Amino acid sequence: MRRTEASPAMTRREFKRALAAQVEAVTMLVNQRNAAYGGADALKCWRNRGLEGLLVRLEDKLARFDTFIERGGATEAEWRELLSDIAGYGLCGLVWLAHGDDARVREAA
Repeated sequence: MRRTEASPAMTRREFKRALAAQVEAVTMLVNQRNAAYGGADALKCWRNRGLEGLLVRLEDKLARFDTFIERGGATEAEWRELLSDIAGYGLCGLVWLAHGDDARVREAA
């Protein structure tokens, strides 16, 4: 849903609720896809490729983003799917940082 100049501004409270709802929706999407494609080991892909695999996936999503811009836009559903994918990969990356073992992650000095 687009906001127009006549639409009321979103309060901080409304934003917090909307943000929590989007994080919950992305989490559900990641869990559904993980169940469909990931098998028993939820971090299998990450173990194989680590953070480098995240970069490859994000580059693919950014290429789709560029395509949307080049063709003059996309539907709300297409944007929603793209942004949910990007957010999901980011959340999975945070899980990997917390629970994985990646040589590219160094201890703080």
